[in-house]
Amino acid sequence: MLQMMARAALVLGVLLLGAVFVLLCRSRFFASRMEKHPPHVIVLVLGDIGRSPRMQYHSLSLARHGCDVTIVGYPGAEPMAELTNSRIRIRHVMPLEISWLPFTLRAGVKVLSLLLRLLALLLLATPRADVVLVQNPPAIPSLLLARVASTLQGASFIIDFHNFGYSLLALKLGAQHPLVKAHRIYEQLCGQFADDAFCVTAQMERFLKEQWNVDARPLHDRPASIFRPSSIEEQHHLFQRLRDSGMLGTVDDWWPDVEGETLFTGWSRSEGYSKSSRRPSLVVSSTSWTPDEDFGQLLDALPAFNENLVQANARAVLIVTGKGDLRQQFEERLRRMAPQLQAVRVVTMWLSFADYALLLGSADLGLSLHSSSSGIDLPMKVVDMFGAGLPVCARSFAALPELVQHGENGLVFSSTEELAVCLAHGLGLKSAAASPDLPSLKSPAGKSKLNAWDDNWDAIAWPVFHAYASRSTVKKIN
Repeated sequence: MLQMMARAALVLGVLLLGAVFVLLCRSRFFASRMEKHPPHVIVLVLGDIGRSPRMQYHSLSLARHGCDVTIVGYPGAEPMAELTNSRIRIRHVMPLEISWLPFTLRAGVKVLSLLLRLLALLLLATPRADVVLVQNPPAIPSLLLARVASTLQGASFIIDFHNFGYSLLALKLGAQHPLVKAHRIYEQLCGQFADDAFCVTAQMERFLKEQWNVDARPLHDRPASIFRPSSIEEQHHLFQRLRDSGMLGTVDDWWPDVEGETLFTGWSRSEGYSKSSRRPSLVVSSTSWTPDEDFGQLLDALPAFNENLVQANARAVLIVTGKGDLRQQFEERLRRMAPQLQAVRVVTMWLSFADYALLLGSADLGLSLHSSSSGIDLPMKVVDMFGAGLPVCARSFAALPELVQHGENGLVFSSTEELAVCLAHGLGLKSAAASPDLPSLKSPAGKSKLNAWDDNWDAIAWPVFHAYASRSTVKKIN
Protein backbone atom coordinates (compact mmCIF):
# COMPACT_ATOMS: atom_id res chain seq x y z
CA MET A 1 0.00 0.00 0.00
CA LEU A 2 2.81 2.43 0.92
CA GLN A 3 4.60 1.67 -2.35
CA MET A 4 1.44 2.40 -4.33
CA MET A 5 0.95 5.67 -2.48
CA ALA A 6 4.58 6.64 -3.09
CA ARG A 7 4.25 5.92 -6.81
CA ALA A 8 1.00 7.89 -7.00
CA ALA A 9 2.66 10.82 -5.20
CA LEU A 10 5.59 10.68 -7.60
CA VAL A 11 3.31 10.70 -10.64
CA LEU A 12 1.25 13.52 -9.15
CA GLY A 13 4.42 15.52 -8.44
CA VAL A 14 5.68 15.07 -11.98
CA LEU A 15 2.30 16.14 -13.40
CA LEU A 16 2.23 19.16 -11.09
CA LEU A 17 5.75 20.22 -12.09
CA GLY A 18 4.82 19.74 -15.73
CA ALA A 19 1.71 21.89 -15.33
CA VAL A 20 3.70 24.66 -13.61
CA PHE A 21 6.32 24.51 -16.37
CA VAL A 22 3.69 24.77 -19.11
CA LEU A 23 1.97 27.66 -17.33
CA LEU A 24 5.26 29.52 -17.05
CA CYS A 25 5.89 29.01 -20.78
CA ARG A 26 2.39 30.10 -21.73
CA SER A 27 2.59 33.20 -19.51
CA ARG A 28 5.82 34.19 -21.29
CA PHE A 29 4.11 33.49 -24.60
CA PHE A 30 1.10 35.71 -23.94
CA ALA A 31 3.21 38.49 -22.39
CA SER A 32 5.52 38.59 -25.39
CA ARG A 33 2.52 38.63 -27.73
CA MET A 34 1.62 42.02 -26.30
CA GLU A 35 5.00 43.49 -27.24
CA LYS A 36 6.11 44.56 -30.69
CA HIS A 37 9.43 43.06 -31.63
CA PRO A 38 11.44 42.06 -34.68
CA PRO A 39 10.96 38.44 -35.74
CA HIS A 40 12.98 36.11 -33.51
CA VAL A 41 14.36 32.86 -34.95
CA ILE A 42 15.98 30.16 -32.83
CA VAL A 43 18.54 28.19 -34.84
CA LEU A 44 19.05 24.83 -33.13
CA VAL A 45 22.25 23.06 -34.15
CA LEU A 46 22.95 20.40 -31.48
CA GLY A 47 26.50 20.15 -32.76
CA ASP A 48 29.63 22.30 -32.74
CA ILE A 49 28.37 25.68 -33.96
CA GLY A 50 31.76 26.55 -35.45
CA ARG A 51 31.68 23.38 -37.56
CA SER A 52 28.13 23.97 -38.82
CA PRO A 53 28.64 26.45 -41.65
CA ARG A 54 25.19 26.08 -43.24
CA MET A 55 23.44 27.01 -39.99
CA GLN A 56 25.79 29.95 -39.53
CA TYR A 57 24.90 31.09 -43.06
CA HIS A 58 21.19 30.80 -42.23
CA SER A 59 21.76 32.96 -39.14
CA LEU A 60 23.66 35.66 -41.02
CA SER A 61 21.01 35.78 -43.75
CA LEU A 62 18.19 36.07 -41.22
CA ALA A 63 20.01 38.89 -39.40
CA ARG A 64 20.57 40.65 -42.72
CA HIS A 65 16.80 40.68 -43.19
CA GLY A 66 16.15 42.25 -39.80
CA CYS A 67 15.48 39.15 -37.68
CA ASP A 68 16.86 38.59 -34.20
CA VAL A 69 18.61 35.21 -34.08
CA THR A 70 19.55 32.94 -31.19
CA ILE A 71 21.89 30.08 -32.14
CA VAL A 72 21.83 27.14 -29.73
CA GLY A 73 24.55 24.52 -29.98
CA TYR A 74 27.80 23.12 -28.63
CA PRO A 75 30.93 25.20 -28.05
CA GLY A 76 34.11 24.17 -29.84
CA ALA A 77 35.56 25.59 -33.03
CA GLU A 78 35.58 29.36 -33.43
CA PRO A 79 32.48 30.43 -35.38
CA MET A 80 32.60 32.92 -38.25
CA ALA A 81 33.68 36.41 -37.23
CA GLU A 82 30.57 37.82 -38.93
CA LEU A 83 28.41 36.25 -36.21
CA THR A 84 29.59 39.04 -33.92
CA ASN A 85 26.42 40.89 -34.75
CA SER A 86 24.01 42.87 -32.61
CA ARG A 87 21.13 40.75 -33.95
CA ILE A 88 22.76 37.37 -33.25
CA ARG A 89 23.19 35.70 -29.87
CA ILE A 90 24.95 32.39 -29.29
CA ARG A 91 23.83 30.16 -26.42
CA HIS A 92 25.95 27.13 -25.63
CA VAL A 93 24.71 23.85 -24.25
CA MET A 94 26.72 20.69 -23.59
CA PRO A 95 25.50 17.08 -23.34
CA LEU A 96 26.43 14.92 -20.39
CA GLU A 97 29.02 12.41 -21.65
CA ILE A 98 29.88 9.35 -19.54
CA SER A 99 32.49 7.55 -21.61
CA TRP A 100 32.68 4.35 -19.58
CA LEU A 101 29.01 3.45 -20.14
CA PRO A 102 27.99 1.07 -22.97
CA PHE A 103 27.04 2.89 -26.21
CA THR A 104 23.26 2.42 -25.88
CA LEU A 105 23.14 3.51 -22.23
CA ARG A 106 25.57 6.37 -22.86
CA ALA A 107 23.36 7.63 -25.69
CA GLY A 108 20.27 7.47 -23.44
CA VAL A 109 21.94 9.53 -20.69
CA LYS A 110 23.15 12.06 -23.26
CA VAL A 111 19.69 12.44 -24.79
CA LEU A 112 17.92 12.84 -21.43
CA SER A 113 20.41 15.44 -20.15
CA LEU A 114 20.17 17.40 -23.40
CA LEU A 115 16.39 17.28 -23.33
CA LEU A 116 16.17 18.81 -19.87
CA ARG A 117 18.82 21.47 -20.46
CA LEU A 118 17.44 22.51 -23.82
CA LEU A 119 13.83 22.70 -22.64
CA ALA A 120 14.86 25.09 -19.89
CA LEU A 121 17.02 27.12 -22.29
CA LEU A 122 14.50 27.35 -25.13
CA LEU A 123 11.39 27.95 -23.05
CA LEU A 124 12.63 29.98 -20.11
CA ALA A 125 16.03 31.53 -20.91
CA THR A 126 15.49 32.91 -24.41
CA PRO A 127 12.92 35.37 -25.82
CA ARG A 128 9.83 33.87 -27.38
CA ALA A 129 10.52 32.65 -30.90
CA ASP A 130 8.51 33.20 -34.05
CA VAL A 131 10.33 30.38 -35.85
CA VAL A 132 12.46 27.47 -34.64
CA LEU A 133 14.85 26.20 -37.32
CA VAL A 134 16.52 22.90 -36.51
CA GLN A 135 19.33 21.08 -38.28
CA ASN A 136 18.90 17.37 -39.02
CA PRO A 137 20.91 15.28 -38.21
CA PRO A 138 21.16 14.93 -35.28
CA ALA A 139 17.50 14.03 -34.91
CA ILE A 140 17.44 12.89 -31.27
CA PRO A 141 16.33 14.73 -29.21
CA SER A 142 16.38 17.94 -31.26
CA LEU A 143 13.45 17.28 -33.62
CA LEU A 144 10.96 16.32 -30.90
CA LEU A 145 12.28 19.02 -28.60
CA ALA A 146 11.95 21.71 -31.28
CA ARG A 147 8.40 20.59 -32.05
CA VAL A 148 7.40 20.79 -28.37
CA ALA A 149 9.13 24.16 -27.84
CA SER A 150 7.54 25.57 -30.99
CA THR A 151 4.07 24.47 -29.92
CA LEU A 152 4.39 25.91 -26.42
CA GLN A 153 5.61 29.24 -27.81
CA GLY A 154 3.20 29.41 -30.73
CA ALA A 155 6.17 29.40 -33.12
CA SER A 156 6.61 27.71 -36.48
CA PHE A 157 8.83 24.63 -36.69
CA ILE A 158 11.12 24.24 -39.71
CA ILE A 159 13.58 21.38 -40.34
CA ASP A 160 16.68 21.75 -42.49
CA PHE A 161 17.50 18.22 -43.69
CA HIS A 162 21.24 17.92 -44.34
CA ASN A 163 21.14 14.13 -44.21
CA PHE A 164 19.36 11.50 -42.09
CA GLY A 165 20.30 10.49 -38.57
CA TYR A 166 19.16 6.89 -39.04
CA SER A 167 21.55 6.41 -41.99
CA LEU A 168 24.49 7.64 -39.92
CA LEU A 169 23.51 5.36 -37.03
CA ALA A 170 23.34 2.46 -39.50
CA LEU A 171 27.05 2.93 -40.24
CA LYS A 172 27.73 1.99 -36.61
CA LEU A 173 24.99 -0.56 -35.83
CA GLY A 174 23.94 -1.93 -39.22
CA ALA A 175 20.85 -1.13 -41.28
CA GLN A 176 18.74 -3.91 -39.71
CA HIS A 177 19.39 -3.01 -36.09
CA PRO A 178 16.15 -2.30 -34.16
CA LEU A 179 17.46 1.06 -32.97
CA VAL A 180 18.14 2.11 -36.56
CA LYS A 181 14.63 1.14 -37.62
CA ALA A 182 13.12 2.97 -34.63
CA HIS A 183 15.26 6.02 -35.39
CA ARG A 184 13.97 6.11 -38.97
CA ILE A 185 10.33 5.97 -37.84
CA TYR A 186 10.95 8.74 -35.28
CA GLU A 187 12.70 10.91 -37.88
CA GLN A 188 9.88 10.39 -40.38
CA LEU A 189 7.16 11.27 -37.87
CA CYS A 190 8.97 14.41 -36.75
CA GLY A 191 9.35 15.43 -40.38
CA GLN A 192 5.60 15.04 -40.91
CA PHE A 193 4.89 17.24 -37.90
CA ALA A 194 7.10 20.10 -39.17
CA ASP A 195 5.45 23.24 -40.52
CA ASP A 196 7.99 23.43 -43.35
CA ALA A 197 11.31 21.97 -44.40
CA PHE A 198 14.40 22.54 -46.48
CA CYS A 199 16.77 19.92 -47.86
CA VAL A 200 20.12 19.96 -49.68
CA THR A 201 19.38 18.07 -52.92
CA ALA A 202 16.58 17.40 -55.40
CA GLN A 203 17.00 13.65 -54.75
CA MET A 204 16.43 14.25 -51.04
CA GLU A 205 13.31 16.26 -51.87
CA ARG A 206 11.95 13.30 -53.86
CA PHE A 207 12.82 10.82 -51.12
CA LEU A 208 11.12 12.91 -48.45
CA LYS A 209 7.99 13.30 -50.56
CA GLU A 210 7.71 9.74 -51.86
CA GLN A 211 8.97 7.76 -48.84
CA TRP A 212 8.01 9.95 -45.87
CA ASN A 213 5.21 12.18 -47.20
CA VAL A 214 7.20 15.28 -46.20
CA ASP A 215 7.25 18.35 -48.43
CA ALA A 216 10.69 19.99 -48.45
CA ARG A 217 12.19 22.74 -50.55
CA PRO A 218 15.63 22.07 -52.08
CA LEU A 219 18.04 24.73 -50.84
CA HIS A 220 21.36 23.74 -52.37
CA ASP A 221 24.46 24.76 -50.48
CA ARG A 222 26.27 27.74 -51.95
CA PRO A 223 29.59 29.24 -50.91
CA ALA A 224 29.78 32.24 -48.59
CA SER A 225 31.52 35.31 -49.97
CA ILE A 226 34.64 34.50 -47.92
CA PHE A 227 35.42 31.66 -50.35
CA ARG A 228 37.29 33.10 -53.34
CA PRO A 229 40.71 32.77 -55.01
CA SER A 230 43.39 34.15 -52.67
CA SER A 231 45.84 36.80 -53.81
CA ILE A 232 49.55 35.92 -53.92
CA GLU A 233 50.14 38.25 -50.98
CA GLU A 234 47.43 36.50 -48.94
CA GLN A 235 48.93 33.13 -49.83
CA HIS A 236 52.41 34.28 -48.80
CA HIS A 237 51.30 35.47 -45.35
CA LEU A 238 49.15 32.35 -44.84
CA PHE A 239 52.02 29.93 -45.53
CA GLN A 240 54.33 31.97 -43.31
CA ARG A 241 51.80 31.73 -40.45
CA LEU A 242 51.30 28.00 -40.95
CA ARG A 243 55.08 27.43 -40.94
CA ASP A 244 55.60 29.59 -37.85
CA SER A 245 52.84 27.70 -36.00
CA GLY A 246 54.53 24.35 -36.73
CA MET A 247 51.70 23.01 -38.89
CA LEU A 248 53.92 22.44 -41.92
CA GLY A 249 56.66 20.42 -40.21
CA THR A 250 56.09 17.54 -42.63
CA VAL A 251 57.54 19.64 -45.48
CA ASP A 252 60.47 21.16 -43.55
CA ASP A 253 63.04 19.51 -45.80
CA TRP A 254 61.33 21.03 -48.87
CA TRP A 255 61.12 24.53 -47.41
CA PRO A 256 63.52 27.02 -49.09
CA ASP A 257 66.29 28.40 -46.90
CA VAL A 258 65.93 31.83 -48.45
CA GLU A 259 64.66 34.90 -46.64
CA GLY A 260 61.34 36.14 -48.00
CA GLU A 261 60.35 32.80 -49.56
CA THR A 262 57.86 30.13 -48.61
CA LEU A 263 57.46 26.75 -50.26
CA PHE A 264 54.76 28.19 -52.51
CA THR A 265 55.47 31.93 -52.78
CA GLY A 266 58.24 34.51 -52.72
CA TRP A 267 58.76 38.21 -52.11
CA SER A 268 61.39 40.73 -53.17
CA ARG A 269 61.59 44.52 -53.13
CA SER A 270 61.89 44.67 -56.89
CA GLU A 271 59.16 42.18 -57.88
CA GLY A 272 56.85 42.12 -54.86
CA TYR A 273 54.88 38.89 -54.23
CA SER A 274 55.06 36.02 -56.71
CA LYS A 275 54.53 32.28 -56.97
CA SER A 276 57.69 30.27 -56.42
CA SER A 277 59.21 28.72 -59.54
CA ARG A 278 59.79 25.54 -57.49
CA ARG A 279 56.25 25.54 -56.10
CA PRO A 280 54.76 22.04 -55.60
CA SER A 281 51.14 21.44 -56.52
CA LEU A 282 48.73 21.94 -53.61
CA VAL A 283 45.73 19.66 -53.07
CA VAL A 284 43.33 20.38 -50.19
CA SER A 285 40.67 18.22 -48.59
CA SER A 286 38.61 18.65 -45.43
CA THR A 287 36.83 16.12 -43.27
CA SER A 288 35.17 15.55 -39.92
CA TRP A 289 36.91 12.13 -39.85
CA THR A 290 33.68 10.13 -39.79
CA PRO A 291 32.98 6.68 -41.33
CA ASP A 292 31.15 8.15 -44.35
CA GLU A 293 34.48 9.51 -45.63
CA ASP A 294 37.00 6.77 -46.40
CA PHE A 295 40.42 8.38 -46.12
CA GLY A 296 41.90 4.91 -46.14
CA GLN A 297 41.21 5.00 -49.88
CA LEU A 298 43.44 8.07 -50.16
CA LEU A 299 46.26 6.26 -48.38
CA ASP A 300 45.80 3.31 -50.73
CA ALA A 301 46.09 5.65 -53.74
CA LEU A 302 49.17 7.54 -52.54
CA PRO A 303 51.84 5.10 -53.85
CA ALA A 304 50.42 5.26 -57.39
CA PHE A 305 50.01 9.04 -57.18
CA ASN A 306 53.58 9.34 -55.92
CA GLU A 307 54.81 7.31 -58.91
CA ASN A 308 52.87 9.57 -61.27
CA LEU A 309 54.56 12.61 -59.72
CA VAL A 310 57.99 11.02 -60.04
CA GLN A 311 57.39 10.26 -63.72
CA ALA A 312 56.36 13.88 -64.31
CA ASN A 313 59.31 15.25 -62.28
CA ALA A 314 56.80 17.03 -60.04
CA ARG A 315 55.94 17.32 -56.36
CA ALA A 316 52.68 17.78 -54.45
CA VAL A 317 51.56 18.70 -50.95
CA LEU A 318 48.18 17.35 -49.83
CA ILE A 319 46.65 19.14 -46.83
CA VAL A 320 43.73 17.54 -44.97
CA THR A 321 41.93 19.82 -42.52
CA GLY A 322 39.49 18.84 -39.81
CA LYS A 323 38.96 17.23 -36.41
CA GLY A 324 37.44 13.87 -35.61
CA ASP A 325 37.79 10.39 -34.14
CA LEU A 326 39.45 8.71 -37.13
CA ARG A 327 42.23 11.29 -37.62
CA GLN A 328 44.74 9.53 -35.34
CA GLN A 329 44.26 6.22 -37.15
CA PHE A 330 44.94 7.96 -40.48
CA GLU A 331 48.07 9.71 -39.17
CA GLU A 332 49.51 6.49 -37.73
CA ARG A 333 49.18 4.66 -41.03
CA LEU A 334 50.53 7.69 -42.91
CA ARG A 335 53.68 7.74 -40.74
CA ARG A 336 54.41 4.14 -41.70
CA MET A 337 54.00 4.96 -45.40
CA ALA A 338 55.86 8.30 -45.45
CA PRO A 339 59.39 6.96 -46.20
CA GLN A 340 58.13 5.49 -49.51
CA LEU A 341 56.53 8.77 -50.66
CA GLN A 342 59.34 10.85 -52.14
CA ALA A 343 57.23 13.21 -54.26
CA VAL A 344 54.09 13.76 -52.15
CA ARG A 345 53.72 14.99 -48.59
CA VAL A 346 50.48 14.76 -46.62
CA VAL A 347 49.77 17.25 -43.81
CA THR A 348 46.87 17.15 -41.35
CA MET A 349 45.80 20.29 -39.50
CA TRP A 350 42.92 22.25 -38.01
CA LEU A 351 42.41 25.82 -39.19
CA SER A 352 40.23 28.77 -38.31
CA PHE A 353 37.39 29.40 -40.72
CA ALA A 354 39.18 32.41 -42.22
CA ASP A 355 42.47 30.55 -42.76
CA TYR A 356 40.62 27.56 -44.21
CA ALA A 357 39.04 29.86 -46.79
CA LEU A 358 42.46 31.33 -47.63
CA LEU A 359 43.95 27.84 -47.96
CA LEU A 360 41.26 26.75 -50.41
CA GLY A 361 41.86 29.93 -52.39
CA SER A 362 45.57 29.08 -52.56
CA ALA A 363 45.20 25.49 -53.81
CA ASP A 364 45.30 23.91 -57.27
CA LEU A 365 42.81 21.08 -56.68
CA GLY A 366 40.18 20.08 -54.12
CA LEU A 367 39.54 16.51 -53.01
CA SER A 368 36.32 15.06 -51.57
CA LEU A 369 36.07 11.49 -50.25
CA HIS A 370 32.50 11.98 -49.00
CA SER A 371 30.43 8.93 -49.88
CA SER A 372 27.15 9.87 -48.12
CA SER A 373 25.49 7.54 -45.62
CA SER A 374 22.13 8.13 -47.33
CA GLY A 375 23.40 8.59 -50.91
CA ILE A 376 21.27 11.71 -51.35
CA ASP A 377 23.08 14.50 -49.51
CA LEU A 378 25.99 16.56 -50.86
CA PRO A 379 29.39 17.48 -49.39
CA MET A 380 29.48 21.15 -48.43
CA LYS A 381 33.27 21.09 -48.69
CA VAL A 382 32.92 20.83 -52.47
CA VAL A 383 30.69 23.91 -52.48
CA ASP A 384 33.39 25.82 -50.58
CA MET A 385 36.03 24.59 -53.01
CA PHE A 386 33.99 25.77 -55.97
CA GLY A 387 33.58 29.15 -54.29
CA ALA A 388 37.37 29.35 -54.03
CA GLY A 389 37.67 28.59 -57.73
CA LEU A 390 38.94 25.00 -57.44
CA PRO A 391 38.22 22.04 -59.66
CA VAL A 392 37.48 18.98 -57.52
CA CYS A 393 38.20 15.27 -57.53
CA ALA A 394 35.12 13.76 -55.86
CA ARG A 395 34.09 10.25 -54.92
CA SER A 396 31.01 9.12 -56.83
CA PHE A 397 27.59 8.56 -55.26
CA ALA A 398 23.98 8.96 -56.36
CA ALA A 399 23.38 12.68 -55.76
CA LEU A 400 26.85 13.94 -56.74
CA PRO A 401 25.91 14.95 -60.34
CA GLU A 402 23.72 17.71 -58.85
CA LEU A 403 27.00 19.40 -57.89
CA VAL A 404 29.97 17.92 -59.76
CA GLN A 405 29.86 17.39 -63.51
CA HIS A 406 32.62 15.05 -64.68
CA GLY A 407 35.03 16.92 -66.93
CA GLU A 408 33.34 20.27 -66.38
CA ASN A 409 34.09 21.43 -62.85
CA GLY A 410 35.74 18.27 -61.56
CA LEU A 411 36.60 14.62 -61.97
CA VAL A 412 34.63 11.76 -60.43
CA PHE A 413 36.15 8.48 -59.21
CA SER A 414 35.03 5.26 -57.56
CA SER A 415 38.06 2.95 -57.27
CA THR A 416 41.45 3.60 -55.69
CA GLU A 417 43.10 3.38 -59.12
CA GLU A 418 40.70 6.00 -60.48
CA LEU A 419 41.49 8.28 -57.54
CA ALA A 420 45.23 8.18 -58.27
CA VAL A 421 44.61 8.90 -61.95
CA CYS A 422 42.15 11.73 -61.19
CA LEU A 423 44.64 13.43 -58.89
CA ALA A 424 47.33 13.31 -61.58
CA HIS A 425 44.95 14.39 -64.33
CA GLY A 426 43.40 17.16 -62.20
CA LEU A 427 46.86 18.63 -61.61
CA GLY A 428 47.71 18.41 -65.31
CA LEU A 429 50.69 16.10 -64.81
CA LYS A 430 52.57 15.13 -67.96
CA SER A 431 52.90 11.45 -67.19
CA ALA A 432 51.39 8.10 -67.99
CA ALA A 433 48.66 8.93 -65.47
CA ALA A 434 47.29 11.70 -67.67
CA SER A 435 44.83 9.28 -69.19
CA PRO A 436 43.39 10.19 -72.59
CA ASP A 437 40.15 8.56 -71.40
CA LEU A 438 39.59 11.41 -68.93
CA PRO A 439 38.15 14.69 -70.26
CA SER A 440 40.10 17.90 -69.92
CA LEU A 441 38.63 20.14 -67.22
CA LYS A 442 36.63 22.93 -68.82
CA SER A 443 36.62 24.97 -65.60
CA PRO A 444 40.13 25.01 -64.11
CA ALA A 445 41.24 26.67 -60.89
CA GLY A 446 40.94 30.41 -60.46
CA LYS A 447 37.27 31.19 -61.11
CA SER A 448 34.30 30.70 -58.80
CA LYS A 449 31.95 27.98 -60.08
CA LEU A 450 28.70 28.70 -58.18
CA ASN A 451 26.50 31.68 -57.51
CA ALA A 452 26.69 33.01 -53.96
CA TRP A 453 24.73 31.83 -50.92
CA ASP A 454 22.94 35.16 -50.41
CA ASP A 455 21.26 35.20 -53.84
CA ASN A 456 20.16 31.58 -53.53
CA TRP A 457 18.90 31.99 -49.94
CA ASP A 458 17.03 35.21 -50.71
CA ALA A 459 15.14 33.53 -53.56
CA ILE A 460 14.26 30.25 -51.80
CA ALA A 461 14.46 30.55 -48.01
CA TRP A 462 13.58 34.13 -47.16
CA PRO A 463 9.99 33.97 -48.51
CA VAL A 464 9.40 30.99 -46.20
CA PHE A 465 10.75 32.70 -43.09
CA HIS A 466 9.01 35.96 -43.99
CA ALA A 467 5.65 34.19 -44.30
CA TYR A 468 5.94 32.46 -40.92
CA ALA A 469 7.19 35.61 -39.17
CA SER A 470 4.76 37.96 -40.92
CA ARG A 471 3.16 38.89 -37.59
CA SER A 472 6.15 41.24 -37.13
CA THR A 473 7.35 44.16 -39.22
CA VAL A 474 10.40 43.13 -41.17
CA LYS A 475 12.76 45.70 -42.57
CA LYS A 476 15.70 44.50 -44.62
CA ILE A 477 19.05 45.85 -43.47
CA ASN A 478 21.38 47.07 -46.20
